[in-house]
Amino acid sequence: MKNVKYCLSAALLTASASCVFAADLNIWNWSDYIAEDTVDNFIKETKIDANYVLFDSNELVEARLLSGSSGFDACMMTSYYVPRLAKAGAIEKIDKTKIPNWSHLEEKRMKLLATLDPNNDYAYPYTEISLGIGYNKEKIAEIFGPEYKVDSWDFLFKKENSDKLKKCGIAVLDSPIEIVSAVMHYLGKDPASEKSSDYKEAKALLTTFASNVAYFHSSRYINDLASGEICAAIGYSGDILQAANRAALANQNYTIEYTFPKEGSLLWFDCWTIPRGAKNKDNAYKWFNYLMKDDVASSISNEIKYILPVKGAINLLSDNLKNNPNVNLTDEMYSKAYFPQTPTSKVSRITNRIWNSMKLNSSAEDESGWN
Repeated sequence: MKNVKYCLSAALLTASASCVFAADLNIWNWSDYIAEDTVDNFIKETKIDANYVLFDSNELVEARLLSGSSGFDACMMTSYYVPRLAKAGAIEKIDKTKIPNWSHLEEKRMKLLATLDPNNDYAYPYTEISLGIGYNKEKIAEIFGPEYKVDSWDFLFKKENSDKLKKCGIAVLDSPIEIVSAVMHYLGKDPASEKSSDYKEAKALLTTFASNVAYFHSSRYINDLASGEICAAIGYSGDILQAANRAALANQNYTIEYTFPKEGSLLWFDCWTIPRGAKNKDNAYKWFNYLMKDDVASSISNEIKYILPVKGAINLLSDNLKNNPNVNLTDEMYSKAYFPQTPTSKVSRITNRIWNSMKLNSSAEDESGWN
């Protein structure tokens, strides 16, 4: 993005923050979440001067949006934050009549998002993310035998398995609500329960599992899988596919694969929204419309390794995305997924207590920055 004004915003908390420029369109997105040429091509096609700013925390963005003076016109937000922001009036309703390509969006995903955002009024799904298992195929065959199939959470959560995997390294995403919810779903319990007693089995499982975990971190596992430093990880679908791509580019003598466990797991969307008071809404609609073009959406998917739910784009995906049922999920796997709802303050407190207790009783490296 050589022609684009952009920066990483680690602490954008005031409207006068230096990362917000006087531009025709101010965009706020996760890092590494767009194709290399997408923003430049948008500028060339529309003649709109775009400012592209990066963030690294949902909590940071939520706080800024709730302040009511974000300075942005188009902002990325995880799906389960959308209801709370909409209720607070922090994001605006989308005028779909100004987005001709809205009809390109895939109905199955739109219906799922509508369970959080009725009528898809406030957000549309940019990427589909699932939580699953990344692993070194050859190392796992060496440990468990060539016929062993990694298709279940049992691969990690059964102690006899994690005892073996400890020797080559297990990494876990440092995200309490996501990991605890996945374990609750695996155990057949309600991940949105507000009863502490319902989490007893999940806490016991995670505490036992944590004793075999090398570290908890939300990004380090990508390079460590690719370089062979670890052999298994719980992480995001696209991140693990990026690790697979890096291993292949480095001509490693092993392959990294991703599986969406057969018991089901978490699945959600990162969504585009319009912050309250956006000064350039019409240009934000043009940005959304551009991203819904088949060729644009497919080029982004193929680069960042996440599915963009644009109907025509799915047919243009590279084979390792389009034909991978663990990424482009089948209807059967969709039916087993848990679509997270906005966590209540009580659920957040329960999951954080479990997480801190688990980590205090584990021998993992302190990679998370948690105290």
